[in-house]
Amino acid sequence: MKHIKHAASAEAKNSAASSHTQAASVSDLLTEEDAAQFLGILPRTCRAWRNSRGLPHLKITSKVVRYRRGDIESWLDQHRVAIRSA
Repeated sequence: MKHIKHAASAEAKNSAASSHTQAASVSDLLTEEDAAQFLGILPRTCRAWRNSRGLPHLKITSKVVRYRRGDIESWLDQHRVAIRSA
């Protein structure tokens, strides 16, 4: 019986942690304007890069797009060009 109570308690803690992580990730989403500012580009360039260069984004509704900072940083790392010394 003690084992069952412990398992239920652990499951409740995991569920609460998962909810907290999900809530934190939602609050970490960037608007198109925020993402553009982070990248140092115009919002219209974000739209163009989403379509032409695969800039990672989340389509919340048909008109609402959000970005995760970590996804953008990873995308930038993947598109890094090595600088050649002269």
